[in-house]
Amino acid sequence: MFVLRRLYSAKAWSYKEATAWQQAFNQAAIPKDHVSISFCRSSGPGGQNVNKVSTKVDLRLSLSKANWIPEYAKENLKNTSQLKKSKSNELIITSDKTRSQAKNIQDCYDKLVDVIKASVAVNKEPDQATLARVEQLRNIQDKGRKEFKKKHSQKKTERRSKGNDY
Repeated sequence: MFVLRRLYSAKAWSYKEATAWQQAFNQAAIPKDHVSISFCRSSGPGGQNVNKVSTKVDLRLSLSKANWIPEYAKENLKNTSQLKKSKSNELIITSDKTRSQAKNIQDCYDKLVDVIKASVAVNKEPDQATLARVEQLRNIQDKGRKEFKKKHSQKKTERRSKGNDY
């Protein structure tokens, strides 16, 4: 599928490589032995069901064991502030969206797949037409800024006194 040398490289992939990996990646690609799942009681409304049934799911993925994730993507996951991470370098994903344990497990896996795909994403390089347009807009902006400064300077010069009025 992919060359292992690229998988272990810390350098970001090209747009084409990253897109191909993202399209091929799904829940089945996540090894079950790298993920630990625990259950606890959910919070919020639900009456007796909330007190009796442990439906909340905590899914933990050890990033140090996850050699199937590209290295640069692991770094992106470690540096992302929106994700919960443990001190032992584990990614923690929780779900208590539904009253069903199985649906919450699936929700956690869906979130995990989305998070990993987002960490692998690489921005597409702009084409020459876009670069030329950006340069043109930058020149127009510079020209307008310089024109404004020139007018402002002229206004200040005219305000200065040219001598005594008396």
